[in-house]
Amino acid sequence: MKVESIGKKPAREQGSSILEVLIALAVLTLGISAVIMLVFANQSLKLDSETAGEALYKAKDSLESARADSRLDFALINPILPFIEDIYTKRVEVETLPDFFTKKVTSVVTWPSEGGRVQNINLTTLVTNLEGPGGGNTCNSVLLGDWSNPQKTEYAFGADILADTSSGFPITSMRSFQHKLYVTVHNDNGNNDETFFILDISDPTVQPSVLEKTDNNSGVSDGLNDVTLDGVRYAYVANAYSSNFATCVNVDGTNLDCGQMQVIDLDSSPPQVVYTYKVPGVTGNNGAGIGTRIFYKDGIVYLGLAKTSGPEFHIIDVGGGGIPGASPTTPKPLGIFEVNNGINAIFVRNEYAYLASPHDEELKILSLSNLANPVQVGFYDAPGGGGNNGNGKSLNLVGNKLYLGRTLLNGNEFYILHNVNPETSLPVLGFKNIKNASNNNTSVNGIIIRDYLVFLITNEQLQIWRIDDPTSITQYDPDPFLTLPPGSGGGLQGTAADCEGNYIFVGSQSSNDKGYISIITSSP
Repeated sequence: MKVESIGKKPAREQGSSILEVLIALAVLTLGISAVIMLVFANQSLKLDSETAGEALYKAKDSLESARADSRLDFALINPILPFIEDIYTKRVEVETLPDFFTKKVTSVVTWPSEGGRVQNINLTTLVTNLEGPGGGNTCNSVLLGDWSNPQKTEYAFGADILADTSSGFPITSMRSFQHKLYVTVHNDNGNNDETFFILDISDPTVQPSVLEKTDNNSGVSDGLNDVTLDGVRYAYVANAYSSNFATCVNVDGTNLDCGQMQVIDLDSSPPQVVYTYKVPGVTGNNGAGIGTRIFYKDGIVYLGLAKTSGPEFHIIDVGGGGIPGASPTTPKPLGIFEVNNGINAIFVRNEYAYLASPHDEELKILSLSNLANPVQVGFYDAPGGGGNNGNGKSLNLVGNKLYLGRTLLNGNEFYILHNVNPETSLPVLGFKNIKNASNNNTSVNGIIIRDYLVFLITNEQLQIWRIDDPTSITQYDPDPFLTLPPGSGGGLQGTAADCEGNYIFVGSQSSNDKGYISIITSSP
């Protein structure tokens, strides 16, 4: 008898069904997992994209800030150390290119990502100092090396560099520009054969060599007090020769004995004085009314005189003031201002001239909106200093900070002023009582600003101070005070300074009229 099983599958077929269900469940699980992973991946990618976009915005913002700073002042473009902003770490790297007038700025933003990865965005741009080629500043504001341990090399200007021991060659001013150092001397007690020198400083690690030299007036022992450059062909110098300006005559600029400013053609060899300019309205003699300080900008020369009868500040058109016929070889008077005292320093920026003077108001600010009629619009009168309330001696201006150096028996010789609107007020941001090693009598004869450091040239030293917090100006450890080279006659005085690249050049002289050049840089 045959019996059939109804509704019941064989065991082998039942096992296949269970396996199919398990496979289906596995496939479904994998599919759901893939969908979940894809959803989370999309969320992660979206988050990464948003984070990267925000980082890109921050990097661009840093470059825009650098461009804005460069328009205000090229010296403001300096590295920014890493700092944290939310989840991002930001920094700015700056490299000064060999032409001295271009900086490569790189904005770097980093942030953490999943899996311990670090993401980053780098953006780079170039910023240019448009004023630089016209005799601008070739000092690198970017600090390289270790400036807490500066290195110094010294040379006797006459004996070492000029190989001439017949006279001391006391240095009065120096100007560095594109691997050359322009030096002036003045010695009314000596017999200097030359008073204007061009030195090769293309390799500051070796002794400077003489490229050119000349005498601004071979008929007298006096020399020059200051030099400025147009960056192209001409040097303009403040003449130290004391003439009787009430009676001397100089109609065509050929009388070397009658004038406070001279124009030197640098294309000739040796350089030649092509014009001696006598300022109008000055009647002093015996040292009164001689040229003391000089500044060039955009075809205009700004000349300061020793205290005299008549105006001490003169604006002279050498091709940029619009007076017909004015050129470097035919200077024309443009504007005057009477300070009622001598002028120790001149700085011109935008439509303002800043004058440091031995006056109750050590700093005077003139509006140059009308060059033919400069008008005083501001001043700063520092406290202390005895009867004459101090002596305005040196100036520098970087961004909106104005730096003033004074000669003072006691009190504060160095000030940082807020110069946002010079026509309203100059709030004091910081000040410091600078003392020499031997006593409290000192003078800030020169000021160089590089990023967060100030280099002060005093009677006896180069002093280095940290100024990133103007309310707490601090000595730059371990020992920033560099004694300038002693002359055998003693009474040393720092007289001039300039900077090119990462090197600072300081001129000094002793009481026996010997001049010295110190070359200072950082340690590696």
